[in-house]
Amino acid sequence: MNQTARQEHQLERQAERHKDHAVILLHGLCGTSLELGTIPKALKKANCNVVEIQIPNYSAALTEPGVTPNWMDWCAMVESRVVKLKEEYKTVSLCGLSMGATLALAVASFSREVLCVVLLSPVLKYDGWSIPWYHRMMNIPYSLGYRNWTYKESDPYGIKNFEMRRRVANALKKDGVAAVGAAAIPARQLWAAQKLMAYVRNSLPLVRASALVIHSIDDETAAPRNAEMIMENIKSEVRKVIWLGDCYHIITVDNEREIVTNEAVQFIKRNIEMHSNDMSLKYLLHNAPLKDRR
Repeated sequence: MNQTARQEHQLERQAERHKDHAVILLHGLCGTSLELGTIPKALKKANCNVVEIQIPNYSAALTEPGVTPNWMDWCAMVESRVVKLKEEYKTVSLCGLSMGATLALAVASFSREVLCVVLLSPVLKYDGWSIPWYHRMMNIPYSLGYRNWTYKESDPYGIKNFEMRRRVANALKKDGVAAVGAAAIPARQLWAAQKLMAYVRNSLPLVRASALVIHSIDDETAAPRNAEMIMENIKSEVRKVIWLGDCYHIITVDNEREIVTNEAVQFIKRNIEMHSNDMSLKYLLHNAPLKDRR
């Protein structure tokens, strides 16, 4: 077999392995799958099976006014989908943006079925430069029973690219939802998100899945310390952080979106290959143990 034929054969084998892998995509709080940009398309091109799920009282389309969500229900739905997918696919990974990344960490903290997690602009605290000083006091009126208010998204909408920001602003004004999520986030969802973030901050040492964190140094919603905290506390053998310098919070649609997509897909592909090679080695050792021929 010549070199070209060997390369083609290797690519075919890789493609077959990727077909045995599913990736669950998790958008941000009160958002939609539009937030993930070109990642779904790139994963499909790499022969991965893409799963986009809608979560009651988390996803924009399934938010019920007056209902206070439980963050544990969000986790339970994602975990149940992981378990179900494992019946059909060899491996399952999670890829989340913003609160979707935080949700992925929560699931990875108590599930050993997750191969790897791709964490895009993860949020452990709302502490970016655009968060108002009084944000931390918003829990006071909620605790006192004032729960029907909303937090409205405002300029720069998590996007540094001026043209994209203009389009997002128009979409939010017209439809109430855009590539950055909903125009406003209900207080009840924010309350549940605060509980989720608190759990994840305390549970990072339980995370064992391979992890990629991609975060902007100029994130206006979650300061770089969020990514640093994750890298310092998770127990993943494989962990990598990528810092971006020309975008804000919604890195999947901003100036460096191509870098984000490429790095996310390549990380997942490498973990599939590592898992496949590890399984092949274990199979070989189990079925053909080495014998002492001296």
